[in-house]
Amino acid sequence: MTTPARRREWARRLHLPTLAVFLLILALWSLLSRRYGAYVLPAPAAVLTGMRDIIVSGEVWRHTAASLYRIALGFGAALAAALALGLAAFLSRPARLVVHDALAILNATSVFVWIVLSLIWFGLTDWAPIFTTFMITLPVLASNIVEGVESVDRRLLEMGDAYRLSGRQKFTAIVVPSAIPHLVAGMRVGFGLALKVSVVAEIFGVTSGIGYIMNLSREVLATQMVFVWALVMIAIMLLVDKLVFDGISRRLARWR
Repeated sequence: MTTPARRREWARRLHLPTLAVFLLILALWSLLSRRYGAYVLPAPAAVLTGMRDIIVSGEVWRHTAASLYRIALGFGAALAAALALGLAAFLSRPARLVVHDALAILNATSVFVWIVLSLIWFGLTDWAPIFTTFMITLPVLASNIVEGVESVDRRLLEMGDAYRLSGRQKFTAIVVPSAIPHLVAGMRVGFGLALKVSVVAEIFGVTSGIGYIMNLSREVLATQMVFVWALVMIAIMLLVDKLVFDGISRRLARWR
């Protein structure tokens, strides 16, 4: 006979509260789709049919790969630049002030500004969403890395001086382990932002990718496909978060 504590544990493992809320939303969705029609709110069954169609046809892989390629370039370049800025902030106090001011300006700049500038500078090419992704994710990643560098326990650095560690040894043995949680947190937020920004940028100037196909679906009044590709975006984010960032966190935790 199961005890109340054991039943609660099984409910937690099976995410029963979340499942109940999901089923309630699904029922409400079905009712509203009947009330407002397929153009405004397509039925869940129509969305599932659309998902099956793009998987069978292979369209989902083509457009998802195109988006992830652009995201990987923009996000990867932003990560490399953010690490360089974090190193500069650690090595030099004047550089730290410059980095803080530059990040404040970048954080205050709207995504729409970068999209417009990318279209002016790069035209209707892959570089427009890549550049936009880079400029939007850079301040998020760099802010977290700089914060991690600044949070290093100064007593550990003084201990490193006492043991006559070189600057490189102090950076790898003290600064990097302290900054890792901030780095991973910034990567989680940054990737989610990169996915959203890249998809928005794809609406304006490319002929492949999730943003492009979502906009095309809107233009041909296939609203159910807009929902389908939105679900694809959610699935990508969840998979990357669980498979990539959780894995990185576990490995880095063991390394620390």
